[in-house]
Amino acid sequence: MSTRIPALAVLAVVASLFSACAAADHGEEAGELRDALRALPGVEDVTLHYDKPEALDAADVNLAVVMTEEASPQEVAAVFGVAYAGLTDAHAEEEGNLTVRYTGDELELRTFESEAVAADVEEAAYAGAEVAIVHERVYIHVMTQEIPDSPHVESLALVRLPAGTSEKERVRVRDEVAARYGDLSVNVDIRIRRH
Repeated sequence: MSTRIPALAVLAVVASLFSACAAADHGEEAGELRDALRALPGVEDVTLHYDKPEALDAADVNLAVVMTEEASPQEVAAVFGVAYAGLTDAHAEEEGNLTVRYTGDELELRTFESEAVAADVEEAAYAGAEVAIVHERVYIHVMTQEIPDSPHVESLALVRLPAGTSEKERVRVRDEVAARYGDLSVNVDIRIRRH
């Protein structure tokens, strides 16, 4: 008996198992989320890059939003809320990334099997947007992936101050940024540019 036939049968079974392990394609829902974000006040442009799921690998939903110059922190928070709700609904088992350009700064959201509620994500984004208005050269990261403690949201606020800023001013800015977040979990990193 030829060993080819059993080997081909095994390969066919393995291939069907791998295709069964691939998650459903939610590209259409990702497009609907992009359109919902485009319709929000203060949004200038939205781009979507959707990587379809593969065997044993979740899909990636990558959204990039550019806010208008007149956009408010409330409008930035609304973008985060809508994006988070969409990324944790149809895309709950997919990796979700949102990048928002606001006042020349960057605010990001990362989701994957997240447990936070949209209101807490919006609150963190609002605090980050307020920091971006006050300070130039800001990077805000809102993380909801693998945050075990309630409310399952943690932020990083990175602010770069001009060269020559005193240590006293750096500490004052650090305390000011931390105060904007109130009881929300945040890691504040204030750096002074060298040149």
